[in-house]
Amino acid sequence: MTQQSLASTLDSTSSMGPVWRVWNLAALAALTAYSTGVAWQAQFVSYPLYRALSAEEFPGYHLAYNAAIPGVVIIPGFVTFLACAAFPWTRPTGVSRRLAATVAICGVGSLLSTVLWAIPMHDRLDRIGQDAATITGLLQANGVRTALLTVGAAVMSWSMVRIIRVSAVASAGRRPTGSPHR
Repeated sequence: MTQQSLASTLDSTSSMGPVWRVWNLAALAALTAYSTGVAWQAQFVSYPLYRALSAEEFPGYHLAYNAAIPGVVIIPGFVTFLACAAFPWTRPTGVSRRLAATVAICGVGSLLSTVLWAIPMHDRLDRIGQDAATITGLLQANGVRTALLTVGAAVMSWSMVRIIRVSAVASAGRRPTGSPHR
């Protein structure tokens, strides 16, 4: 599907409610996919490499890491968490309340695992330096966040596919097989 036909399909979603809601879903799905990719990268690359540094190198590295991530990790992550939490109120009508609630739970859960678990682990690493148990705790916190973001991204991707499919069928003048859930 070309970008023009996608825009045409999304613009013809009157049965989905206001068009801005469909565009909001598309933007939130993209942002959540980005944050999910960042979380997977941290889980399997960044945080495990904390163990590869010497105890002497770690404090400087961790401070540099913390200084480098606001624009690429922290800001997009918190925007994702909050926008997912608000999704039940911004969802297109073609997205069921149950799926929107799943996205919201993933956003709130990601926010809580970050604020209550991951950030304290980073703060502890800043205070005490390299510590195997703290790095393990950080990996566990990020594992929860990664799983939740992955579920949220999958639900939104599935919702986008359904909306595009239903809209394409409606645009072609055919009756869709199975209507979107409310």
